[in-house]
Amino acid sequence: MGALVEFEIRILGSIELRVDGRRDPLGTAKERAMIAALAVDAGRPVALDSLVHRLWDDAPPAKPRASLHVYAARIRRRLGERAGGPTRIVQQAHTYSLVVDPDSVDSHRFQRLTAEALARSDDGDGPRALALLREADSLWRGDPLTGMPGLWAESVRTNLLEKRLAATLARVGIELRTGRYAELVPDLSTLFELHPTDETLAGHLMVANYGCGRQADALRTFDTVRRRLGEEFGSDPGEALTRLYQLILNRVPVSGLLSGPEPVTTAPHTLPSHGDLVGRDREMLTLLARPPAGSVIALQTISGMGGVGKTLLALHAARALAPHYPDGQLHLDLSAHTADGHPLSPESALTRLLRDFGVPVTDLPDDLEGLVSLWRTLLSTRRSVIVLDDAADAEQVAPLLPGTSESLLIITSRRRLTGLPGIRSLFLDVLPADDASTLFRRLVGPERTSDLDEVADIVRLCGHLPLAVEIAAGRLGSRPSWTTSHLIEKLSREHGRLNEIRDGYRKIAGVFEMSYHTLGTEERTIFRQLSLHFGPDFTPHSAAALTGLPLEETERVLDSLLDAHLLQEPAPERFRFHDLVGECARSLSATEDRYEGQLPAVRRMIDFYVHGAEKADRLIYPRRLKVDIEEAATEFALPEWQDASAARHWLVQEHGALVAAEHRARGNGLTRQAARLAHALAAHLDEEGYWGEARPMHTAAAEFWHESGERRPEALALIDLGTTLARAGRYEAALAAGHAAMRAAGTLDDPATDAEARHLLGVIHWHMGQLDEALSFQNQTLERRLRSGDIWQLARTRNNLGITHLFLGNHTTSMEFFVSALGGFRRSGDAREEFNVLNNLSDLHFQTGDRESARRLLKKSLSNPRLAGTPLARATGQVNLANTMEMPEEVEAALDLYREALLSFRQLGDRRNASITLHRMGVAFEESGNDDQAVAHHERALDLATGIGAGHERMLALRGMAAAERRLGRTQSAARHLAEALTLAQHIGAMDEAARTQAEFAALQEESEGAGTE
Repeated sequence: MGALVEFEIRILGSIELRVDGRRDPLGTAKERAMIAALAVDAGRPVALDSLVHRLWDDAPPAKPRASLHVYAARIRRRLGERAGGPTRIVQQAHTYSLVVDPDSVDSHRFQRLTAEALARSDDGDGPRALALLREADSLWRGDPLTGMPGLWAESVRTNLLEKRLAATLARVGIELRTGRYAELVPDLSTLFELHPTDETLAGHLMVANYGCGRQADALRTFDTVRRRLGEEFGSDPGEALTRLYQLILNRVPVSGLLSGPEPVTTAPHTLPSHGDLVGRDREMLTLLARPPAGSVIALQTISGMGGVGKTLLALHAARALAPHYPDGQLHLDLSAHTADGHPLSPESALTRLLRDFGVPVTDLPDDLEGLVSLWRTLLSTRRSVIVLDDAADAEQVAPLLPGTSESLLIITSRRRLTGLPGIRSLFLDVLPADDASTLFRRLVGPERTSDLDEVADIVRLCGHLPLAVEIAAGRLGSRPSWTTSHLIEKLSREHGRLNEIRDGYRKIAGVFEMSYHTLGTEERTIFRQLSLHFGPDFTPHSAAALTGLPLEETERVLDSLLDAHLLQEPAPERFRFHDLVGECARSLSATEDRYEGQLPAVRRMIDFYVHGAEKADRLIYPRRLKVDIEEAATEFALPEWQDASAARHWLVQEHGALVAAEHRARGNGLTRQAARLAHALAAHLDEEGYWGEARPMHTAAAEFWHESGERRPEALALIDLGTTLARAGRYEAALAAGHAAMRAAGTLDDPATDAEARHLLGVIHWHMGQLDEALSFQNQTLERRLRSGDIWQLARTRNNLGITHLFLGNHTTSMEFFVSALGGFRRSGDAREEFNVLNNLSDLHFQTGDRESARRLLKKSLSNPRLAGTPLARATGQVNLANTMEMPEEVEAALDLYREALLSFRQLGDRRNASITLHRMGVAFEESGNDDQAVAHHERALDLATGIGAGHERMLALRGMAAAERRLGRTQSAARHLAEALTLAQHIGAMDEAARTQAEFAALQEESEGAGTE
């Protein structure tokens, strides 16, 4: 056996393997990607399907597993044979594992060092914590997985960058206590540019500025945060940051600023409305006793019984505790008892919670470990109370625990939750007899409940269970002729088949049976059918489709079920079941209707959502090419919308049910309906950023239309798929879909579809910086659309041609196309596209040196709400307006506009425009003499552009970096970046940019020869 060799795997930067301190080249890009994919989960098995996704996203080669085996064999030789020791890559059933010490992977070592540092800091050992955090930060060589494309790599990259930010803030907090104020200001200023509404970061920057005598800068930072929070979120800075501002304003010694609590961010409030609480005084006292920091309270029932009032008690407690938890009061239904039998996954739960706290979609990791880490980091400086309602088990809840946080979790569950750290269990029984009687009398009214003995008998027959008491009270309240004695007679009858549903419902069975059997036959049938609905709630229209009844009759039955307390109405015209009642209804449907009886209702529900989505699509996106469908009369009523805005609201409200309908259609063999629904939802999913959900839907639709031999729908599905892939920055896969769409359209006599496929290909090539290819496809598109004479489509094509010619430096031609496009959109009445063309015209004026014309156009369009009506349009206009400002005189105004736009682009998930904005910020700093900040912003712009393969933006960022580095005296680095920018400009066909870069490169070489290099 050979001597043991030490090795290290690095992913905090480019992917590297170092053996005995020497860098191993690691073969092909896919070999590097595979070792990175295994290193992220070092020591844990990774499923082959997961590896395929990590390496190829959803576009693997023909035999991906065979490729994996080849890569694994090559990596084994590097890790195993060289070391002369055991095999490091182990294959088991459908998995691979990288069996190494996690510390040999730099990302794991970083996380271990950070965790150890935080523990030392908590123990009061600041110097040791600081040393560990510095050691952890020294492991970073750039953005994680540099050069590795794909969605998985991007999510890992985002997750690790979030962890680095958290570690940086922790380190800065310690360093501030050592008095290193001046040294911290530059780094904190850079971070603040990238995270302008992070109040923790803002607080650190304020203290650092104040500590080195810059009170005005500290106060200006607070004003910036206050203005942005007000404009963007309609809120004010938190209490801690406001207090810090007052202390600085009053010139309190800097030492007095370091002992206060950390600043906090805007507090979310998502607790739903609820009824009054009757009784439960002892339990409320327990909950209000201010539990220790990081506590978890689980509210549980005996025997796993539902309906005992866990949720109501939890919500009352959360509201009462709100003053002690100012950073947010949240509620999340974990859905252990839903119609589809699938509780909310920990990943989905964490995603919703993080979104409630304002984390942008683009910043969310795509793996559970990353989500857990981000969640605990976010809560580490916050005091929030969070109600996790209807938990399935400890496994579902464990990833949601807050870690070392002063936040409080209140969990409701029908099961005992064991094995959770820090849990304090509160077991909730049925109501005491007196409280149950009080609840009944409050619901019915004192006039009809004067006989207290009979009331006591009623609540006894209800088992003192709050839900059963409410149902019984609702039944009596809806029957004016009934008396309490009559209700007792009804409740005293022998329970029928409902007793057989499940033992756990024995206390509600009598009440439920009484309510159920006082319904008419039709009402009972509808009650059972409603339990089959796809979404968490339903409207009269969707209920009518599900039941097959006229809308008016359905509304009457819904009112009857609402009166009987068998339904709830949490919002006007939106109904839902209490989870226990819904389970009863589903159990009854399974036994009385069986699958054959349920299937027609499910098909009607699918048809309703297909037709509803198609109707909404026609109203909101009338010019979009659509699959040819004969509009046959439906057997159910569809919603009526006054305008496109109302239809869009319906799509948003019904989003979950619409996506579930597509999945159900595919699962039940209704693949044509699934394909129609995918197409009808395409523009909505694209506009709302649901690209992850859209991709498998469009993929399945394209496959269905191909197999059925229907070429036009196949081409449109492929265009939908290509658009989705391009939005996510997956340009190579998008090109493949676009070419497939063009081939399918080529078999048809359909110029419009063929033109749309070529239009898509032109857009994708432009995003990739391949301007000659983009121009070719755009000219082909124009040729086909000229034949059709469609004014709007011609304007759309001419606008794209104007942009491409602008990038190619053909300014006169660009102007002609923009002016023509502007006229077309005005004749078509499309204000949004008119705004986009005005932005492009302003950019053209700016590029040709006419700064005043550019500014005049932008101010006019931004001040017109008809034109600047969407966040994307407004953010684009803000960037272009900032571009026209004079530096350094207007640098602060320009940076404010850039920051606002950057926040919007991040919230929208638009990484290309975020890269452009960061580049322009770099230019602003550069023209104002702040070259360090310029380099930092150009680097971030380059990282984003590289990650999505945007060639033109990469070229601009490289040239911007070189210009700032040249002034800083870093001539070798500047020369390297200029050479790379020149090659890129020539490759994408941007000859004006190539000439400009060549001139800068020549000037740099002349300077170097005259003065020597760095």
